[in-house]
Amino acid sequence: MPKWEDVKRALEDGRYKWRTLRGVAKETGGSLDSVREVIAQHDKEVIKSSVPADTGEDLFTTRDHFRRHQSPLVKIASSLTSRVSSSSSSSSED
Repeated sequence: MPKWEDVKRALEDGRYKWRTLRGVAKETGGSLDSVREVIAQHDKEVIKSSVPADTGEDLFTTRDHFRRHQSPLVKIASSLTSRVSSSSSSSSED
């Protein structure tokens, strides 16, 4: 099972604003289930987009990464919910 530090590093990869579990698993060398489990254990630090990737997969990022890469207006709106829209992000992996 990948360590939280590795999953967090993958979620905060500067090339992406949002990551799929598949992308995180590939980067960390873990399985989809193990990445899902690590994310569930750190659910207070991870947010899930309300808009899926083009492939239909869920997208995730850390709260810190989201805050660093979103406009002030989106930051205010997202403070009202733990699920946020990735529509304002220009990049996500497939």
